[in-house]
Amino acid sequence: MDIRYYYADSVTVAEFFALLEQLSKAEDGSERFAARDVFHVSLRDPEKEAQSLACSISVTARGEGHKLLGYARVLTDQAYIYYILDVMVDPEYRGQGIGTRLVEHAVEEAQKNGFIKIFLTAIPGSEPFYERMGFRSSMSPVLVLRGEEYSKS
Repeated sequence: MDIRYYYADSVTVAEFFALLEQLSKAEDGSERFAARDVFHVSLRDPEKEAQSLACSISVTARGEGHKLLGYARVLTDQAYIYYILDVMVDPEYRGQGIGTRLVEHAVEEAQKNGFIKIFLTAIPGSEPFYERMGFRSSMSPVLVLRGEEYSKS
């Protein structure tokens, strides 16, 4: 399959919700946290999602017919800080290196633009995946006030 990767891609709310639906349906009972919980699927609404997509940089993987196969969100101050989050791959297409390439593509752009810090939020248990790409625990821990109330399924 021919997969193309895009930086600063335009993602519609419908595409984003379709990917979330695929993730939510694919719960496999593994040690991973349920995508519906991690991505707070029940709390997302189309109007707010449109605003979020407009204020974020979307890094995408697209297949045949321009179908959204993978997505990563980037938040940045456009000067020093670059934050990668919401990395997701349609379960039907996992194991093909899509998640790796999404993150690599985002990091390449950050390095090209000289960002001082590149942060990434990972689903608990997925840290080894990102460590293979050079990410490591930081001396600047991320603390959360709300939004992490999910538990293992």
